[in-house]
Amino acid sequence: MKNKLLNFLVIVFVFAGLNISAQQIAINMNVFKPLPEVSFAAFLTNPFLESTPRILQVSIVPQNVKVIVRGSILWKKLNENSFEELLNFTTKPFLSRNFYNDDFSSFDGIGIDDNNVSDNLLQDNLKKGKPTGTYRIIIEVYDSNMVFQSSATEDLEFTNPTQTLTIIQPEANDELDLGGILLSWTGVSGVTDYYVRANVRLSKFESFEEALKRGNPIINDKNVGPNTSVNFRNILDRELIGGEEIIVQVKGAIEGPGGQDFVYSELINFNIKGNKVSSDDGAKKFTSTIELFSNEIKKQLNENPSGQEEKDLSERLQDLLTKIANGEITFDDLTITTDGGREITYQEFQQILDYLRNNPELFTNLHFEEK
Repeated sequence: MKNKLLNFLVIVFVFAGLNISAQQIAINMNVFKPLPEVSFAAFLTNPFLESTPRILQVSIVPQNVKVIVRGSILWKKLNENSFEELLNFTTKPFLSRNFYNDDFSSFDGIGIDDNNVSDNLLQDNLKKGKPTGTYRIIIEVYDSNMVFQSSATEDLEFTNPTQTLTIIQPEANDELDLGGILLSWTGVSGVTDYYVRANVRLSKFESFEEALKRGNPIINDKNVGPNTSVNFRNILDRELIGGEEIIVQVKGAIEGPGGQDFVYSELINFNIKGNKVSSDDGAKKFTSTIELFSNEIKKQLNENPSGQEEKDLSERLQDLLTKIANGEITFDDLTITTDGGREITYQEFQQILDYLRNNPELFTNLHFEEK
């Protein structure tokens, strides 16, 4: 009987010891609300850096136990039903304690052992400006043997987004003087440098995006540093012309764990004061100038009847004039480029035509190519 009682007591103590050693580690997460959208946008690009906005606190109990933490951020786009993983991370082992999201890279902070970021999803997210949709933050804690202990989850919803990086001036469809264009925008936390890109919109059939991406922009991703305003003319790569419609966008650079990421403003259009060349006016001036060149070619042919090159060019010019006269080709169908391949605007072409007509002695040759 004594042996049975002794064995029973031993078993009880063993189980009690097991229960004590198997005490579960608990983790909790507190997201600071209301959460500024600008801070969260900066957090998304570099959640592991010390300069990241402080948006959440993680607490672990018991403390001073060796643990490993895993985390992830999932994104569900507006009007969609499923989440996609934006990023995940795993820490190096550390003694459990309370910490903030910006403690990961501080001198005595928690080290990151591994992290993965979906570059495509991150770019899609940043191009929208402010956070959009629903973001799910998941934090999990494991013991030193990577045995799961507990987790905490928080959903953040941004159902009515607006741009994080917003152009203040000019406003859409403004009409401005050549010399008085101020470009200004809202500042974004975490941005180190702002870049400006602008281009001329050639016609109403060209989208804002197409105009901005087209080659030879009037401002080619000019770095203006941390400033949030600039005199537009001071950063031009070529001169503006009255009547032009301009498309502009500002982007901000944020240093992330994988390098530089960008947040983007919306695309804004504005107009330069001045007379705009209409299709009819352009066609008349173009036709008149081509006739001038054609007559010059015919004069050369009279002097040199055997000139085959001049004869071919004259026939092609006459064919072009006939098609314009018959309405088979409109001025909007014509694309005019420089030798370097840059498309020029109606306004620029008009200036060239006026200059040649006023200085006919400068005309020495004409190359006309159909495509």
